[in-house]
Amino acid sequence: MPGPQDCQEEACAIQSCLTKNNYNESACSAYVESLYRCCQKIYQDADKDQAGKRIEESPSTACPIRSVVERKMKRIEAEKGGQ
Repeated sequence: MPGPQDCQEEACAIQSCLTKNNYNESACSAYVESLYRCCQKIYQDADKDQAGKRIEESPSTACPIRSVVERKMKRIEAEKGGQ
């Protein structure tokens, strides 16, 4: 069911960044954040499509399950708040 926003582009950008940076994850953190923001939006949009019913598995193969996305986004927001 992937649609126009399936986060594949963001996932590929992470792979490209890792390859260019000798698999140094910290050099690619902006790409990782972009993927998780995309996945978060997919979950929000999917919930709307399901009349507010909360889905747990992403319709995109590029995204982890909802609990992983939520946990990562909390961490990202906490880190941004601490800067």
